[in-house]
Amino acid sequence: MKTSKSITRAFCVELQAQLSIVAARREYFSMEPPRARFNFLCSTEACRERGVKITGVRYDVKPQENPTFVAAHFRANPNYEHVAECEWVDEEAIGEDEAVAGETQSEGALRKAKRKLDDYIDVFDPSIKEKTTSARPPGHSDDMTKTAPQTPALSSDKPKQTRHNETRTNNFERLVDSFRQAQAQLTKEEFNLLTLRVPGEGETTLRAYFRHIKFAQVGDERRVLYGGGLVERYGAGFKFKFFDRLQGKQLTLYVSSAQMQAYRSSRYISELLSHADDVRFFTVFALGTLVASPSGKSFSVVIEDLRHLAIVLGPAKEPTADEMKRP
Repeated sequence: MKTSKSITRAFCVELQAQLSIVAARREYFSMEPPRARFNFLCSTEACRERGVKITGVRYDVKPQENPTFVAAHFRANPNYEHVAECEWVDEEAIGEDEAVAGETQSEGALRKAKRKLDDYIDVFDPSIKEKTTSARPPGHSDDMTKTAPQTPALSSDKPKQTRHNETRTNNFERLVDSFRQAQAQLTKEEFNLLTLRVPGEGETTLRAYFRHIKFAQVGDERRVLYGGGLVERYGAGFKFKFFDRLQGKQLTLYVSSAQMQAYRSSRYISELLSHADDVRFFTVFALGTLVASPSGKSFSVVIEDLRHLAIVLGPAKEPTADEMKRP
């Protein structure tokens, strides 16, 4: 059978684990070059036993601001049929223009907006279970599961009666990718409809959960702070300086060498930062707290865990006159 749902998770043959497309990207760029693309199979065990392949799209491309936004995503391979019980097959799937009995106009609009996204997140759990990142086993990242491959990652704890087919994750970068795609591809009205549930905090709009750094407040927690700026390297660590200022004062985010050395995906971050001479700026997304410096002359965004940091490359720099003259 053909799939009727967006595929948000697949089984990676090389890593022998199920993972989201964002986790695949992080694992791919955490490898030493030269890198080889992964092979993916369907996450449903019965499909996997039949060798049903899934195509990973753009996970081998670093996240970057582009005029035409194309999200990394999984795609069904047209050469393979899925079993009827596959989690990505829904024989009762409702067409985009069909109405649902008992559905209000706003509920219908929200459903249609979600369908335009490759990976819409309903529930984001920011809690970090493991305190020591260096103790995590090799080949393991958020949104990846090596146990019982047929079990959907981070979805078994949803209340089945009232939260049918919701997508849950604790992968911060996956949430950021969903936000970026929604901003780029939905209308303002559609974007404002999107909601997000955070355990222990309740439900909010996706727009409200992300706050541009110029609107941040001291002590502002439980919100994603983001903005553009430049990077200065300090050994393995770095300092990110936001372009925007708050109350006329500089805004920074500092990551120490010790933090980078303890983080198993530090190579992925370093790969992104290595393009500092190629791009006009970086955009940083951080789930942290804004604090004032002891001197009161600046502000800093403090994050406790690098899994709550996502970096996006800005547009490429225009070539200089000398570079354009080179043969």
